Parts: sequence; C-alpha cells; structure tokens
Amino acid sequence: MRPVPLLLPLLLSPLCALAAAPAPDARAAQVQRGEVLYYQACAICHGDRREGLSGPALSGPDFEATFGGGQVAALHTVIAVTMPDERPGSLSAQEALDVTAYLLDTSGLPRPDGELGAASLDALPTRAR
Repeated sequence: MRPVPLLLPLLLSPLCALAAAPAPDARAAQVQRGEVLYYQACAICHGDRREGLSGPALSGPDFEATFGGGQVAALHTVIAVTMPDERPGSLSAQEALDVTAYLLDTSGLPRPDGELGAASLDALPTRAR
C-alpha cells in the first residue's frame, strides 16, 4: 500500500476554502466596480478622497445637502450625462449606476439593499436627520 503524501491535504485546503467562500453580494460587487471606475475616471478632478480638486467635493455636508434627501436620481443624472468632464456621457448605463452606488455608499447616503438600478433611483428613503 502506498502512503498518501502528507503535503497533498495541506496544498488542497486553501483551494477548498476558496471554493467554499461565498461570492460577494450584488451590492458589495457594485460598490467595488464603482470604486474602480471612480479612481479611473473621477478622482483626477474630484480627488482620491472625494475632497474636490478641480471638480467639486463628492463628500461632506455640501454633497450630502445637495444629493441626500432622496436626490439620488439627480446625482445619477449628473454622472450619466455630464461626466467625466473630458468625455461627457461616455460611461455606460451600468457604469454610471456603479459610480452612483459607490458615492452613496462612501457618503452614507441611503441606497437599496441590493444592487442600485434604474428602477430604484427614485424609490430610496431619505435619511433621518
């Protein structure tokens, strides 16, 4: 009888753990996609921390006052139609939703439990102040 190599279980256990790991939920995946797009297309004007450089800040009290309180559709429209500044309207519909979801998530503004979609833009609750 041939002995089973002792290293085989040690080598396979990380692979089994990866296979058993749950896939990220739709919301988290959308925020991750939005974050990547933000750094590729938005951070050059709005800053790595959304603090505003040549473009306005996308965080803080002014941003929350403008786009909080159920104004998610307005934020999405600005992103979809006018951004990025050097290529307005060049984001796909999904990319604009992903960036919107990222900004909502990082600002703590209300957003749906699942993935942000065109149908859910106007149906979001306002945040209690």
